[in-house]
Amino acid sequence: MNTTGSRKARRLAVTVTVMAAALTPTTQTAHADDQPAGSLLVCAGTVAASYAPGLTFAPRATSVTSRAVVGCPLSTDGRFASATFGGDSAGILSCLLGPASGTLTFHWGDNKGRGKASPHHHGSPGGPGDTTSTASIHSLAAVRPNGNIVTVSTGTITDGAFKGAAVVTEVTLLASRQAACLTPRGLASASGPTTVTITRV
Repeated sequence: MNTTGSRKARRLAVTVTVMAAALTPTTQTAHADDQPAGSLLVCAGTVAASYAPGLTFAPRATSVTSRAVVGCPLSTDGRFASATFGGDSAGILSCLLGPASGTLTFHWGDNKGRGKASPHHHGSPGGPGDTTSTASIHSLAAVRPNGNIVTVSTGTITDGAFKGAAVVTEVTLLASRQAACLTPRGLASASGPTTVTITRV
């Protein structure tokens, strides 16, 4: 019997087993690896926006107030599974296009809509006590071929949870309301789906 060959075969089998165990993800760490590259949160929900004065097809100075509710199925932390957010912005806007700048404030909750801790701590993403975020944003609205008004806002979290991270929101205001753009009052309010993505810079 070749004992040298037998020992080599056993050592090889042990090495393969150890490597396989090291490369197999465990259930404890798999959730972090499921995130898109660099992503901290991906959320989706609905938004309602109001315009003063109402939007028409002629650009004019307009103030925008928005409120949204989202769920965050892709999250690095269960405390950030849902949010309500809203803010105010202003720009030279019409029913067709226009840029605006403003702020958004996010109020985070777990998957039951509850915040998890005192809001006094700020800093690293998901740190204890981070239940709000404030973002400075710049928006650009444009009409897509199907007639929906799509507004994409980009910016940075300036305070609270995820401070320093980049934020992108996309809002789709449905074409069914655009007949109001032809009236003297204009389009005073609209609603539709929204998405929010927060990523590391």
